[in-house]
Amino acid sequence: MLAALDAEKYTQSADDTFFRGTIGGHVRHCLDHARALLDGLESGVVDYDNRVRGSRIETDPVAAREEAHRLQRLAEHAARLAADLPMVVRILPTRDGVAVALTTSLARELAFVLSHTIHHNATIRGMAVAMGVPTPAAFGYAPATLQHLDSAGSERSACAH
Repeated sequence: MLAALDAEKYTQSADDTFFRGTIGGHVRHCLDHARALLDGLESGVVDYDNRVRGSRIETDPVAAREEAHRLQRLAEHAARLAADLPMVVRILPTRDGVAVALTTSLARELAFVLSHTIHHNATIRGMAVAMGVPTPAAFGYAPATLQHLDSAGSERSACAH
């Protein structure tokens, strides 16, 4: 998907009823979550709320592709770790800035980052389609939705995707 976007489309604002921000902003947000998890492997603490907003990854699709490749290499290392590796995730449940620490595992956080990224990819897909940018057929769909669609054959039943 990143390869199909030039810098203009990547940073084009979509401030309408359904989509807010830019594709670059959504990509940066997702990569920040992957980075937070992978960076947390060393300390055992993941903090998704500590993000770098407005970075070059948000405005330059080439920088985003480079960061995605870098994170992929780190994820390949993480794939060799035990799924039940204990971790702590820090979250801000309210806007008062007081964080809460919860126990979790590497597998649970990998599942969260995957689900979170798919959710944002669905938004990116909508933004791209609205701009006339072609998207891969399965981009932005959850694996369970794709499996459901596969099992339904050519019949497309109504679902939230």
